[in-house]
Amino acid sequence: MSWKAMVAMGAALIVIVSWTAIRGRATLPATDMATEKLVIRQIGHQLLLHAGDSSSRILPVEERANREYLIRFAAPFSFLPDTLLATVRRVIAANGLPSSYRVEVIQCDPPAEVIYGFQIYKDSARNVIPCLGRIQEKACYNILIRFTETETAGIDPFSSGLLSGSLVAILAALLLSTLYLKRRRAADKAGNMPAPGSSTGKTMDGQETQNIQPDLPQEELKEELPESSGITIGNLLFLPDSQQLVAGSSVITLTAKEAKLLHVFAQAQQEVIDRDQLMKEVWEDEGVIVGRSLDMFVSKLRKKLQADRRISILNVHGKGYKLVIGQEAC
Repeated sequence: MSWKAMVAMGAALIVIVSWTAIRGRATLPATDMATEKLVIRQIGHQLLLHAGDSSSRILPVEERANREYLIRFAAPFSFLPDTLLATVRRVIAANGLPSSYRVEVIQCDPPAEVIYGFQIYKDSARNVIPCLGRIQEKACYNILIRFTETETAGIDPFSSGLLSGSLVAILAALLLSTLYLKRRRAADKAGNMPAPGSSTGKTMDGQETQNIQPDLPQEELKEELPESSGITIGNLLFLPDSQQLVAGSSVITLTAKEAKLLHVFAQAQQEVIDRDQLMKEVWEDEGVIVGRSLDMFVSKLRKKLQADRRISILNVHGKGYKLVIGQEAC
């Protein structure tokens, strides 16, 4: 897997994690929000009934923030904290609302101070419920109810499952691609190591060579490199598949272009090959080239063929090139 693919998967992972965070704070759908407002209004109604008031109005419930509601009353009233606590817990539990919330009773008149409140948690051992049994005087009050358990609001089971599956798939792909790249690098490193019994060196003209088992007699070397595996050019053996030129106990490495070019010459030794034919057979998959490219590779090939002084590539003016061996090379 390429580094670009890994970057793309990393970006996808960031997007999914960000989407999770946003969804985790998402507000409720409009229908659920309306239902919650009705339940909150029911709390105000029950509280007024306990205060002996069955006629004064409860003003519209105001949503101040995400799952934070303000109950407002048209007339003043008094209340007992025990009654408020019991009413809120009963109504919320009966309607399946979140079990963690905070309730504050706020004075209507400035400075709008909180005169009473309590905090309820899903774990009841953490509940904070002060000042029970102390009746509060008759006055204008607003009641603020804030649900604190909203982490999973708005995430349906399908989206949650899809999210989990996507995260697992991306993490698995990143892990597999990392293992694949490590193995590939190890294989490339092993492939670049010299073969056992071989050593590297340079020819007189500076070309890099690899000596294969220099202690073997020439006869044994020829048995290891049968003529059927390559093309004989003078005293040299050309191996097209491995892009190598064997000169006695030395191996000269060719580039892909040099190997293609020599293969064309080797199949038509002692014959003039047209420039256009050479360019077509060597560069046919690479689009437009200039003649200088061909001349440059011919020059490089000449240097590597100097291992046999009888071999030469002649420039036939106005036509092309010719690979000659022996007398014609003089």
